[in-house]
Amino acid sequence: MTNRLNKIESVFNNSKLDLIALVPGSNFRYLTGGNFHLMERPTLILFTKNKKPVAILPVLEVDSFKKLNVDADIVAWQDKDGYINAFRKAAEIIGKVNCIGVEGQRIRFFESTALQEAFPNAVIQNSHALISKIRLNKDKNEIESLKKAILISEKSLMNTIDFIKENVTELDIKNYLIQELYKNDSEGLAFDPIVLASGNSALPHGHSGNYKLKKGDAILFDFGATIDGYNADITRTFFLNYADDYQSEFYNTVLQANLIGIEKSIVNNSLNNVDDSVLDYLEHSKFKEFIVHKTGHGLGLDVHEDPYVMRGNQAKLEEGMVITIEPGLYNPSKLGVRIEDDVCIDSEGPEILTSFSKDLTVIK
Repeated sequence: MTNRLNKIESVFNNSKLDLIALVPGSNFRYLTGGNFHLMERPTLILFTKNKKPVAILPVLEVDSFKKLNVDADIVAWQDKDGYINAFRKAAEIIGKVNCIGVEGQRIRFFESTALQEAFPNAVIQNSHALISKIRLNKDKNEIESLKKAILISEKSLMNTIDFIKENVTELDIKNYLIQELYKNDSEGLAFDPIVLASGNSALPHGHSGNYKLKKGDAILFDFGATIDGYNADITRTFFLNYADDYQSEFYNTVLQANLIGIEKSIVNNSLNNVDDSVLDYLEHSKFKEFIVHKTGHGLGLDVHEDPYVMRGNQAKLEEGMVITIEPGLYNPSKLGVRIEDDVCIDSEGPEILTSFSKDLTVIK
């Protein structure tokens, strides 16, 4: 963890921040190894340049934090006393600061208010993207964890396919998939799995229900296992008993867009160019009206994290980044198709971490 803690210095060196405040979540876990709950009791670690961090902890979390072997000053507080004095004591230890960086997508209002009260002369700014940059380039251990999570996911999907038949509900299939994920040693779920059939598959983030599968239905899976906190994120679309000509062309259009996105996922290409290449292909197809989202996102301790594969993002792909390539088309009256792969950016070309077949598959 020492090397990771050193990475926080790069954030200070590339900003005007005097203090960085992290709450439980991926950045907190990445830097400390601590997987704490984001709950009603504020739990923060405060970093300043060239000084020991200060941890503000409810008493019940102190022993767990000490096991992390993070060299930090601990300010503990009891429920009966409230937390605000702990923030004030932390401010006394740290001293004067002018600018505090917080994770705007994570920190809650009451935590920001407590920081402002403890540091009344400081400006609090959203530094989420800047802080999260320390996790952009994955090391070998991180990629190995992702590979394990993906392997479990794909094995579980293969087993679940054998369960699919006419009149089985989306919810039945989803629950079977969850059982398979845990049976195959997943530590958790990357997110609540999505299993959607027929017209429901055209809902990109729909919820599985009691719809019973019929012959000719498209069946969309979007799910992932978790290992060491790292998340797989895989989407595959199948057909039950048969796929008609429209469905086949619809599917193969998405598949070609997926292959284009992977081909463009190379070092020094911009995220804008990857997305533009994929969307340009879809926009010149007969299914242009059914495009509803960008090509992909970063993947790691968060299922969705930087870098985002989207038009307008001129950031360049770098070795060690892991992204998803997941083009989709969604015709509300017929079907939705999304094909998602997890891709590691390598100097020798894109390494496709997912290996589950993308050929148009009909489940008999």
